[in-house]
Amino acid sequence: MEIVKASGEKEPFSEGKFCLSLKKAGAPDNIVKEVCSKVGQEVRPGMTTTQIFRKASRYLMKDDFTVATNYSLKRGIAELGPAGFNFEKFLGVVITSMGYKVKLNQMMKGRCVTHEVDLVAEKDNDHFLIEAKYHNSSGIKTHIDVAMYADARLQDIAFIEQQRESSHNNHKMWLITNTEFTKTALKYGRCRNLKLTSWRGPAKEGLKDIIIKNKLYPITVLPSVNKFALEEFIKHDMMLARDLAPYSADDLVRIFNFDKQRAGMIIKEVQVLIY
Repeated sequence: MEIVKASGEKEPFSEGKFCLSLKKAGAPDNIVKEVCSKVGQEVRPGMTTTQIFRKASRYLMKDDFTVATNYSLKRGIAELGPAGFNFEKFLGVVITSMGYKVKLNQMMKGRCVTHEVDLVAEKDNDHFLIEAKYHNSSGIKTHIDVAMYADARLQDIAFIEQQRESSHNNHKMWLITNTEFTKTALKYGRCRNLKLTSWRGPAKEGLKDIIIKNKLYPITVLPSVNKFALEEFIKHDMMLARDLAPYSADDLVRIFNFDKQRAGMIIKEVQVLIY
């Protein structure tokens, strides 16, 4: 039986691979067995991996909230795609919550050329140029060439910024990815004093840790948020599950034209996740 990946490619459904993903999320054996059995019976030819993911997330939320969060969070970030712009908007919200003033997609003049910078974040005297590297597959790592390119951009831009600003500010480069960096990228980053944030690192300060600690869950972790709902929420600059907290199911029906059943499911999932 073939299913459809996010890329549009078809592949045979592997129950073993699916069960392993639940186990990696920390689900105990009894829950792995139960959810695998339920979802496995519901998989149909042509079903997308996203549909399977949402079915599993819904079952997990009923059984174990922590496991459901671990399982859905990384995939939820990937669901912000397929392009990286929504990831950049999501990072803007996350970094703002950390006390920074953030601007997206800035054109900044360098000594040699003008650069388009994904995000600029300022707090006190620290001015970060942020390069966001989004991948819709967890197996893709960010390599050393990205770190070297970002470092070169920093040097070019900082030369002009230091001349332009009357006060002395620290201009730094911050690379953020939703997957991981290669060993050589990490080594180069440490050598050049770049700030590198991956999904799991640095320890206790990775993107996953920041999201969970501050409950900055993207709306894509909610199993009932389909593609249409995602597009509608993003149009209204609603990137986080907690952005929906002030709304009722009736509000979602009235404002976004959702059907009543989906609206009720979304609000119920928000309440489980946030409170």
